[in-house]
Amino acid sequence: MPLVYFYPSDSKLSHSEKSNHLKNSLSQVLPIFHPLAGRLSGDLHVDCNDAGAPFFEAQTNCDLSQAITNPIITNMNKFLPFKLDDIQNLCMAVQLTYFRCGGAAVGLVMSHKIADAFSFLLFANTWAAVSRGGGAPSRPDFDGAAVFPPRDVSGFKTSAWAAKEDELTAKIFTFPSSKIAALKEKYSGGGGAAAPTRVEALSAFIWTRFISATETEPDPNKIYTVIHAVNLRARVDPPLSERHFGNFSRFALTTPAVEDGRVMDGDHELLRKFREAIRAVDGAYVAGLRDGEKHVNLMRERTAQTVKGELVTFSFTSLCRFPLYEADFGWGKPVWVGSAMMTYNNLVTFMDPSSGDGLEAWVIMKKEDMRKFEADFELQKFIL
Repeated sequence: MPLVYFYPSDSKLSHSEKSNHLKNSLSQVLPIFHPLAGRLSGDLHVDCNDAGAPFFEAQTNCDLSQAITNPIITNMNKFLPFKLDDIQNLCMAVQLTYFRCGGAAVGLVMSHKIADAFSFLLFANTWAAVSRGGGAPSRPDFDGAAVFPPRDVSGFKTSAWAAKEDELTAKIFTFPSSKIAALKEKYSGGGGAAAPTRVEALSAFIWTRFISATETEPDPNKIYTVIHAVNLRARVDPPLSERHFGNFSRFALTTPAVEDGRVMDGDHELLRKFREAIRAVDGAYVAGLRDGEKHVNLMRERTAQTVKGELVTFSFTSLCRFPLYEADFGWGKPVWVGSAMMTYNNLVTFMDPSSGDGLEAWVIMKKEDMRKFEADFELQKFIL
């Protein structure tokens, strides 16, 4: 899981001073988040051996403005210390990149095996607070294994959802607030039902346009599923705090009706299905995760279907309203925060833009599908 923080030039600190500043504060915060200084041992354990976290430095031949104006997602990976598939047994790594204009970028990669977005940002913002002299930080909780005991996950490989990097492409689609309001109205059900959120309305719209643009050849053997990532912390009894470190996210799975390459669910029905799937990730669901093999068996089944090509999965995750722009390492908050190109097909990540107006959808899909998707006339009406 990657994020890149972009900072303007700061005449008070040289490149070497920034580097030493970051390394020193990182050495202070890693003992607090000690698993991140260890190494992964398979899929179930971290060897907390204090091996440390790699820290790289790089120099660009461009200015900051060139990197963040109409950014190209594939270029974002140049600000990361490794190709995402090459991180191997590392828990995290950092790259500090200097721009020709004096600006800088801090690229942070963390293994999704041990951290979700909440934990990623908990670490990043704690590191930033220590770096700017914010006092002794609160310590994270690492008792995730007591809440969710480790399970045998053989037969379930996330690589089933991955694709070859050269098969994929990515693009940022920006939806202005006025267009989001129109989509929220489109998917409002009336009859006392709560109005859809930005993420709900855009999820329904993007998935519908994807099916309309790409599924032109009907295949009765295909199963279409939509996945929304859900944070489990508030759904555990008793609830966990946001300082619980780990990967406490799971999937809300929806199976919309698709026939002959067309979405059969109406706007309101599709949104209702999304909401019901997310609502079903409740206390009983979490209890099943903790006490049984039902979830793991379902994942094995979905993996097998994906490998066979029977399952067409489209995934949504949202970083909206997350504290992305709080990472001030002592030279101000970032002017922009971005992610990177990942090797997961049909993935959409929602992010708030730095301007605060509207919403960014970071979309990854196969090149041929993207060509059809971005040319969709209905989609074009709602993006900048």
